[in-house]
Amino acid sequence: MADTAAATLYVKSLVGPVVVSLVLSGILYGCALVQTHVYYKLFPKDDWRLRALVAFEMVFQTVQLILLFLGVWETVMALYSGGQMTSALVNTAIVGMLFGGPSAFCVQAFFIFRLHSFSQRKPLPIFCSILITVQLAFTLTIGASSSEVIALQKWQGFIVSTLFMAICADTTIAASMSYYLKGSRTGFRQTSRLIDRTILYIIATGTVTSITALSAGITFYAIPNTYIWLVLCILEAGLYANSFLAALNARVWLSRISCDPESVNDTMISIT
Repeated sequence: MADTAAATLYVKSLVGPVVVSLVLSGILYGCALVQTHVYYKLFPKDDWRLRALVAFEMVFQTVQLILLFLGVWETVMALYSGGQMTSALVNTAIVGMLFGGPSAFCVQAFFIFRLHSFSQRKPLPIFCSILITVQLAFTLTIGASSSEVIALQKWQGFIVSTLFMAICADTTIAASMSYYLKGSRTGFRQTSRLIDRTILYIIATGTVTSITALSAGITFYAIPNTYIWLVLCILEAGLYANSFLAALNARVWLSRISCDPESVNDTMISIT
């Protein structure tokens, strides 16, 4: 009886964080859906591999959101009907984390490829590739080996290492791309302004995912039982997907700036 009560209390403690994850993931999914529509409309002649990567990211986002919804639905129905609490929410939380791994890996690999294109050098891209590969392996191993969210805390060292590698990879990619772009200035005012705005954009997108990973690590250490860290880990997949799609669609915005650098605010894209 005591074990059942403890299990029920444990599941209840997850309801709030996972519901918040569901709501925020839904918002990020809506943003990604709009960006996907814009991308396929504006860039129908992109390489098929790039278009397939966009589709892959959206499939992952869709499945993750559906699983979150089903887990929350089943648990809330059991909670308010007085039925027996199930492990659906626990499994949903773990699966939600797992889906962030492949999604983040593909987006980071895309940005590493861009870094290699900018620099034409191999050391930094190889270093970042090793980081994201180990990060993916750790994420999948932790998720597959944990039958309960509370068991994830036993993997404290691996989780913190995974988040640290994500921060290192994102920061290295953003800083390196900014460095190589800054070195490509030609002295022309229009080109310099375009490069400056591109650098700011790269830093902004890299900062969002880095801050999220850093916040997840801090909350995991400081207040693990509130599961705020779990919310941030689940949201990472949506943040990576939106960063990736925004980078693709930003080509229109940057091309308009290059044609008319004074009309920065006149860069709305029709999606109808």
